[in-house]
Amino acid sequence: MSNEYDLAVVGGGTAGLVSAFVASSLGAQVVLIERARVGGECLWTGCVPSKTLIKSARVYEAVKRAEEFGVHVEKPRLVWGAVRMRIAAVRDEIRDLERAEIQKAGFEIVQGTARFADASTLRVQTANGERVIDARKIILATGSKARLPDVEGLQDAGFLTHETVFDMPNLPRSFVMLGGGAVACELAQAFARFGRKVTILQQSDRLLPKEDAEISAACEKLLQQDGVTIHLQAQTQRAGRDDDKKWIEFTSSDGKTQTVRADEIVVAVGKEPDLGSLNLAAAGIGSDGKGLIVDDYLRTSAPNVWACGDATGKFLFTHVAEYQGKIAAQNALLPLKAKADYRVVPWTTFTDPEISHLGLTEDEARQAGGSVKVYRAPFKELDRAIIEGETTGFLKVVTSGSGRILGAHIIGPAAGELIHSFVPAVRDGALLQEMAEAIHVYPTLSEIGHRAGNESYKELLGSKLVQWALKRII
Repeated sequence: MSNEYDLAVVGGGTAGLVSAFVASSLGAQVVLIERARVGGECLWTGCVPSKTLIKSARVYEAVKRAEEFGVHVEKPRLVWGAVRMRIAAVRDEIRDLERAEIQKAGFEIVQGTARFADASTLRVQTANGERVIDARKIILATGSKARLPDVEGLQDAGFLTHETVFDMPNLPRSFVMLGGGAVACELAQAFARFGRKVTILQQSDRLLPKEDAEISAACEKLLQQDGVTIHLQAQTQRAGRDDDKKWIEFTSSDGKTQTVRADEIVVAVGKEPDLGSLNLAAAGIGSDGKGLIVDDYLRTSAPNVWACGDATGKFLFTHVAEYQGKIAAQNALLPLKAKADYRVVPWTTFTDPEISHLGLTEDEARQAGGSVKVYRAPFKELDRAIIEGETTGFLKVVTSGSGRILGAHIIGPAAGELIHSFVPAVRDGALLQEMAEAIHVYPTLSEIGHRAGNESYKELLGSKLVQWALKRII
């Protein structure tokens, strides 16, 4: 059976769905091919379940702090089964919203595994046999999967990843996390707050190595306060299991060999593109170790095939997948091409408090050359943070010598929301003093940017040139 479509999208995660929505809205005949569950990693094993778990951990921690706010409660009790039920309920609610949008869009969905026969033909293995799909244009949005380290004995010992950790029938008493990125830090803190013993083994010399160094150090202190044991520069050697425990043998920063035992091992050392079944060679599509090779317009080496989302290996975030999905669909179907622009990509690690990143870190700005200034505003001096009892953390703004904002980095309450006020500022090259000149509602957490702007504003008013001019005017 052969079918001709204007566009075939392979992969039903965020990037694929957005591509299909955009293409359908343009009037194209679209088919979306998904081998497992529509919604992809974000819905089933990523953002949605992890942030739901984190919310439960935050509530549990807030209840334990209730006395600080004049509220007396009996000793709280964690019910893991109820936490899992809420994760499932949240997934279902968001899935139903997606299904409603798909029904409105009206594109066809085929359940099966796709592989290229040639650059315009896909063979899809479905439950009922093979189906041949011909399409003028194709978008690949096959996502990513957990990257597994080459550690002797790890497979035999058994482990969890972000793809399986939310399906644990019972909550183990102890965990060892391999990795120190966002996933490891988020899960480590959540499980520690649930009263579990958690150890992080991080190969790098700091947690969250893509963050500003000050932010990484603050995150390490934060997790330690929650009871997480952290080993940096830990080189994992072997893994195994005894009768009742799993274990990891590693070399610590001082060169000594140590062993940590836990009920469960969680592997969180990163992700890699999921391209295995596509038969890319048949379509003449190139890839490297990071993902599919695409140009600035998200076109692959095959002229009628585009790619978006984690499969490209560029910024493995749901919000970037959405952005790329729009561009890929537009470029596949419209004569006027849009160029992907990654100059201003924010991201957030959802620890408590949250950690957000935008633009250049201080080290990156100094390495780029030119004069660099740094401004900080602590939450402990912000009225709304004091009111909320959430005073941990700070905002750090990196500017050029002239005051143009190059980067903003936050560890503090609602950092994931606050970072967005800096997105247009970094994109448009705004001056930090403009944050002082803008009126902010009082009392709000967003005033933290206003506070940093005030520091730049006071510096400007205190300059010799301004003081000389004021004396002349007076």
